[in-house]
Amino acid sequence: MIVKELEVRNELGFHARVVSRLVREAKKFESAVSVRKGQDLCDLKNIMGAIMVNAKKGDILTVEFNGADEQQASESITQLFSQKFGER
Repeated sequence: MIVKELEVRNELGFHARVVSRLVREAKKFESAVSVRKGQDLCDLKNIMGAIMVNAKKGDILTVEFNGADEQQASESITQLFSQKFGER
């Protein structure tokens, strides 16, 4: 299992377009991808669960990757976060 602390850096946080992009990316991998904000944990492959995270700019999320391709999933999702999900 790989666990990373990732910061939400885009201005609008987790809105529909960002969540949709994250879910699409997570679904490319066999590994489970989960995100935790505070005590709440959700499956990043589930769009409704990911929206419920309600992450805002500056929030630090714990993202867990577990499975055969966890390294690739980790790199891909980390890149999305670092690129502000393609936004400002």
